[in-house]
Amino acid sequence: MNCEICESNENVVEFEVAPGYKLNICENCLNQYKTKNYNENHMQCLNNSMWSENPATKILIYKILKDLGWNDLLDMMYLEDKELAIANQEDVVLKDANGNVLQNGDNVTVIKDLEVKGAGKTIKRGTTVKNIRMCDVEGHVNCRVDGIGQVYLKAEFLKKI
Repeated sequence: MNCEICESNENVVEFEVAPGYKLNICENCLNQYKTKNYNENHMQCLNNSMWSENPATKILIYKILKDLGWNDLLDMMYLEDKELAIANQEDVVLKDANGNVLQNGDNVTVIKDLEVKGAGKTIKRGTTVKNIRMCDVEGHVNCRVDGIGQVYLKAEFLKKI
């Protein structure tokens, strides 16, 4: 499995750019994208990878090119209307109680007893929740809690592990 950005085969992971849009990316490219601290020499690979057929790859490359200000390459890219709308969406930054940025797949701990409406149950302080997901509800994450099921939790009551 190779990175769809730079074609490296080292430390390649699956990354969800937007709900339903996944690509394989190396940790080097992913860290540069997440921190917005780009190595422009490394990103020369975008000249080739921007022609990918994978919508997720095109969306991520479009975002990187925008970050870099490489408008000449941006002008050459072709994205479907839906892909372009996703690429132009601002990345929502959701933070836990300590100010750490939360991302899909993170594991968190609940820092306060939380009553679950409609379930008649309480999520106790210290409960570990694995594999959270960003969702459409502002300020919340979607996750599965053992013994309760699928719930939305406010990020302010979570601590990233």
